[in-house]
Amino acid sequence: MVKITIISPEGKSCSVWNLKNEIEKLGYKAEIFLLSHPEALMSYDFKLETDLIHSRCGIGCYFDRLTLYSWQFINALEIEGYKFVNSLKTIYLTSDKFKSIKLLAKHKIPTPKTALIRDYEDAVKFIEKYNLSFPVVIKDSFSKCGLRVFIARNFDELKNLTKNAMWEGKLIQEFINFKEGDLYKDMRILVVDGEVVGGYRRVSRDFRTNLYLGNYVEELKIDKELEELALKCAELSGAIILGVDILPTKEYYYVIELNSAPGTKGFKYLGINADKKISEALVKYAKQ
Repeated sequence: MVKITIISPEGKSCSVWNLKNEIEKLGYKAEIFLLSHPEALMSYDFKLETDLIHSRCGIGCYFDRLTLYSWQFINALEIEGYKFVNSLKTIYLTSDKFKSIKLLAKHKIPTPKTALIRDYEDAVKFIEKYNLSFPVVIKDSFSKCGLRVFIARNFDELKNLTKNAMWEGKLIQEFINFKEGDLYKDMRILVVDGEVVGGYRRVSRDFRTNLYLGNYVEELKIDKELEELALKCAELSGAIILGVDILPTKEYYYVIELNSAPGTKGFKYLGINADKKISEALVKYAKQ
């Protein structure tokens, strides 16, 4: 029988357990492998009994620290020839916000003006080169859940936020004003195996709209332009499963981030069983 292994740092996400349940409903085996388990040891001869690995982790900032362990762990598994959905190439691309922006910009997809910076002087050069005004966004290229994303409203704040930039992979980014009235409302669209499953608006009083930060969702009507944009992002990133985060303005839909392990809680609120769609895709590729 086909067996799928879901790798998670600590298993706190409800999406991890929902995926396991949906895979089992389809009549297949699913195992959650927790990197935080006390008996887990990635030794030189470590192996898993599985037909496919779905990693819910990569390289990123957790609890204000950059971890390479999860990234090294799944890379070590790749040596054994396991099949991954998404591929490690896609996982790395979507973990690295600057690489994602470079890829999208190269293919003429609207994104905020962005630079990888070494220090405060680089940040000032960026502002001057593109004739930007404050505020600007400062974020870690490998940040997760909006936890390392900040606003600089003046040069003093910019100086403080760009300390150790070269050592922490910091980005400076044009601030896109996507506020509607008193609220910020961005968009999250989910693509699974070449199909747009659905989307929602993330609503917040803060410019960081992540649901992890306690924000809520509204229904999103996906028009042809949004659908084509999301599918193009999936094609460029090589993703079978992809969350596409978009900032809407009067002029453009700006793609701000790609996520190869998107949470599904927001879709549940709207009655969309995204976990089932993802599970069906995982089973399909596990059987190939």
